[in-house]
Amino acid sequence: MPKVINKDIIDKIAEYVTKDYSISATARELGLDRTTVRKYWPSEQKPKEEKAKQPTPQLSLEEDFDLRTKKKETELELENLQIKLEDTDGETQDLEARREVIVEQIRVLREKLDETESVTDVDKVQELAAKVKDDLTALLAQIEPLRKQREEQQEKEHRELEEEERKKRQEDIARSDRIERNLRAVSLSGFAWVFPCTREQAEKIVNKFIFKVGDVEDPIVGSLHMVNKQLSIAAQLKWEDDTTDLKPLVNECVNLLDGNGEEKQRIVKIMHARNERILIPSDEDMRRKFVDLLSAETNEEFVKMVLKFNAALGRLAEERFIDKEELLRKETLEPVVA
Repeated sequence: MPKVINKDIIDKIAEYVTKDYSISATARELGLDRTTVRKYWPSEQKPKEEKAKQPTPQLSLEEDFDLRTKKKETELELENLQIKLEDTDGETQDLEARREVIVEQIRVLREKLDETESVTDVDKVQELAAKVKDDLTALLAQIEPLRKQREEQQEKEHRELEEEERKKRQEDIARSDRIERNLRAVSLSGFAWVFPCTREQAEKIVNKFIFKVGDVEDPIVGSLHMVNKQLSIAAQLKWEDDTTDLKPLVNECVNLLDGNGEEKQRIVKIMHARNERILIPSDEDMRRKFVDLLSAETNEEFVKMVLKFNAALGRLAEERFIDKEELLRKETLEPVVA
């Protein structure tokens, strides 16, 4: 949206005039269009020496018409030259210096044009303006290829930057996908021991976590971290521990069992198999706890006891050098019948 030109802006333009700024430089400093700056560019007021009044020769109507016409034509030509200068930059220090010289020449010619009182004087200004135009044409012929070269280089750098950003986005997406796949695999592996439901059901629980929790930058990865944190806490449970910190995991496991008796029986069957493979005759306390687990009155109590029981079985398996991975493979291969 163009800036609103108010008194402050006009005063700023006047301030840059006093600092010998050009119209082009002032436009860059203030973020304005050159045409706008030119419109509010203050005309120089120079005190004129008082001269003895001389009788002004009276021009005929035809002479006055020719004078006014030529002055207007010359004024427009000078204005056109100045616009061409202000619409370009010098590109190099040498070319910029030549450009500033032509700017000054045009300024002087405009002052001289204001002072002309005859067609002859206007013709002289026109001759000088023609020379300035030739100089300007030669200058622009040198500036133009440099300008194109600069713009092409800027465009190239812009394309390269966009390509780098595109590659970075692709790398970030690929990295996020790898992290997500790895975290999903860890999550499902954790479920296989902590709460031995089917892989399909474990995936459903993981997906529910994804849609409920997660950090702002990457909700999926953040939520998978949350799943694995819950599974890690569950793997360290002891019988006397409170399960408050595991409420999200407990709730999802309870939801899984509600109305899904076959899944519960499958888990019980796997728990029986683990008892036989890990416990020894002296583990009477663990066997009593397993009986308590089977007699849990609610699904919530059942889930909490399964989590604690499997945590204890996991520690016993490690102490007795039992390969948990081998047990999990057998559980996957063996059909479980309710």
